[in-house]
Parts: sequence; C-alpha cells; structure tokens
Amino acid sequence: MIQTLIKNDNYSGKFVAFKDFEDHSIIGEGKTPQEAENAAEKKGFKNPVITFVPVKGMVEIY
Repeated sequence: MIQTLIKNDNYSGKFVAFKDFEDHSIIGEGKTPQEAENAAEKKGFKNPVITFVPVKGMVEIY
C-alpha cells in the first residue's frame, strides 16, 4: 500500500501526477486524470502515477 500525504489544500478535489511510486513530487494536476497526465507529459514525464486528493471531510466509498 502506498501512503502519500499532501499538505497543500490547493490540490483538494483534484487529480495529481507523481513522478513514480518512489518519488512523490507533484508534476501535474487537473480536474480529471487525463488533465493531470497531460500536464506531467508537457514537463517531459512519461507514465506518471495519478491519484485523487479528496476534499477535506469528504466521505469516500470504495
């Protein structure tokens, strides 16, 4: 299981792209996974790791 802590509320409710599973530097963001991936690819990163940052207090059901 991967656990990532994002302390910046600017990403709340958005998808973010990380370099890889080891490096959690944010390299792209967007309202959709595709937007986050496109932003990362514009910076030269191929196959980034995409995750959703939930809104604080949001109930998530999986």
